[in-house]
Amino acid sequence: MGDVAVQVNSDFDGRLKWRSRHLIHRARRRGRTGLLLQVDLRDPPRSMSLKWCLVSVTESGRQLCSVDRTSIRKVRFIPLPPGPHPLHLEVTRHRKRRSTQVQQNVVLGQGDILLVTCDPVQPNVFYRRSPVVDTWSAQILQADPNAC
Repeated sequence: MGDVAVQVNSDFDGRLKWRSRHLIHRARRRGRTGLLLQVDLRDPPRSMSLKWCLVSVTESGRQLCSVDRTSIRKVRFIPLPPGPHPLHLEVTRHRKRRSTQVQQNVVLGQGDILLVTCDPVQPNVFYRRSPVVDTWSAQILQADPNAC
């Protein structure tokens, strides 16, 4: 793993970006199953730091999505078929020993959405301090059986 620790939470603190709420609502309205990745990157795009990172999600060696500080959208929805999914959540940094990895096995039912949020270690900014460990949270949002 390296010098940077990883913290994985099964409970979500409830801070969703507007785009995340919109994508969840749209996916539920359409009855889609999938993964919603929300990454909280705060460093400005012009500064270079040793804490630069690339957040990616892979399944069985196939990259589903990745987000870094040059990405326009920090929230992504990836359609997945219902069933078991061995997911590999990774924060890659310039120095390999500071990169972190987490394995997460999930089983999605029809219409379920796996909400994954990542708050990686970053440079401190004047309006918010960085966490001391890479923080992931994963929660399955069950499909509403009473929906149309």
